[in-house]
Order: sequence, then structure tokens, then C-alpha cells
Amino acid sequence: MVARSTAPRNHLRDALRRFEQRLQKRLRHLLRHHALVLQFGGAAGTFASLRDKALLVFHSLADDLGLNLPTLTWHTQRDRIAEAAAFLGMLTGTLGKIACDISLMMQTELGEVAEPAAAGKGGSSTMPHKRNPVACAAVLTAATRAPNLVATIFAGMVQEHERALGGWQAEWEALLDLARLTEGALSNIKAIVPDMEVNVDKLAHNLGVTNGLVLGEAVMLALGDAIGRLDAHKLVEGASKASVANGTSLFDELAANETVTGHLSNDRLKALLDPANYVGQAQTFVNAALALHRAQT
Repeated sequence: MVARSTAPRNHLRDALRRFEQRLQKRLRHLLRHHALVLQFGGAAGTFASLRDKALLVFHSLADDLGLNLPTLTWHTQRDRIAEAAAFLGMLTGTLGKIACDISLMMQTELGEVAEPAAAGKGGSSTMPHKRNPVACAAVLTAATRAPNLVATIFAGMVQEHERALGGWQAEWEALLDLARLTEGALSNIKAIVPDMEVNVDKLAHNLGVTNGLVLGEAVMLALGDAIGRLDAHKLVEGASKASVANGTSLFDELAANETVTGHLSNDRLKALLDPANYVGQAQTFVNAALALHRAQT
């Protein structure tokens, strides 16, 4: 069964929500007041050549350009630019993480999720059955390039005196490229997430490929209440190795052990080895993320 994503989208939404909060705060308190600042000071940053008209020109130019006034001229103090670049780099990296997970889950061996389908989208020129994660590829490309662009801008922070050579010029293309990459990555993720397909049957199937081994911890904890955690760990570890060696299920190995059956019935074992019964606080976390999302939209 293929369904639109629910829990996976909540996880992605939570990550993007943090950046939305950062962006709102930074746009208001940091980027807007720090980065959007006039840089104008004459040859040495003193306005000496403007004489008694200096402050009038200073304020008028800032007003015409819609920029804030700095306390001091700042031509070689590049922390404002670096701060903006750092934010863009972090956002692009987070988007890359999302794209990486989606693309891995789209692999044929897993087949758990898929990008939204569209005519001609994601097809292969040689293999007509393929459905490639093309949007994820674009995001991952951006995430691969972004760190070096951020590094270029950070490297340009070390500048000579009040008029440097090379450092601030290196920012120009790097910052523009970084902004374009971030915008492209965000656009692609926004196109993927709302209509991402989730193959519920494949998810359930993949949980069972280890023949129950993935739920060994649940059995160990329950058995540990009766015989002690260390002894329970040793017993379940031995049963797990036997399961792999014999090609049997963990349930079969545990059900054949008298120590286990002396404390856990077969029905109890089956319940412990059901993934649906071992989700911890996942629903609580999902509900918290959804509540935050609803409160801020």
C-alpha cells in the first residue's frame, strides 16, 4: 500500500521549522540589522573629504538605499557577511540531510518512500523501469557545494587594515552562488515533502528482514526484569547468533529456550517481537512537533 507521508513528513517539518524560527529571529534581529548595513566611509573611513556635509551624506545615502547605519565603517570587518553565509550553509546542510535520507529510502532494495511522480520525471534513458530521485540529487548537489562556499567567505574575513585586496572580492560570487543553491535546495524539498509517497507495506516488510533480531532489545528488557539484565543480554545475544547461523527466527530460538519460556509465554514473546509494540515515545514526539507547527502557522 502506498500512502502520502505522515510521520516521515513530521520529522522533516520539525527540522525545517527550526530554521524558520532562526530565519524569523535573524531577519528581525541579526541579518536585517547586521548584514543590511551601509558601508561608506571614504578612503580611510573618516569622511574627512566630505567636511561638514559628512554625516548628512552618510544618513541620506543609507536612507536612499534602505540600509541601516553602522556604528563604525566596516569595510574589512566581514562578520556580517560571514553570519549570513553561515546561516545559508546550515540550512542547505539540513536540506541535504533530508534529501539523503529520502534518496536512500528510494533505493530498490528498500523502496520505502518515493518522490512525487510526474510525467517524465526521474526516468532513466536506458532503464525504463527506474524512478530516480532527481529532486534529491539537486538538493544533494547544493549541500555538497555549500560548505566550500561558506569556507571561502570565512577565509575572506582575515583582511588587511582598512582596505584589503582579494578577500572581499572573493565573497561576491561565493555569496551569490550560496544564496542560489540554498534557494534551489529549499524549493526542491518543498516540492518533495508534501506529496512524498510512503510504501507502508514495504516499511513493514523491511522491519521483518532480520527475522525479529531488530526487536531483541525488547525481549532482553522484559526478560531482564526476571533474571537480571546482564544474563538476559547474554541469552538474547546467543539466541540472535543462533538465528543467523540456523536461518531461523528469533522467536523460534527463544521459544525453544526453557529459561525464556519459564518467564515469558509464547504470546508474550510474539507481542515483544511485534515492532508496533516497541515504538517508545515516537507518537509523543510527533504530536509535539505537530503542535508546534500548528501553533506557529
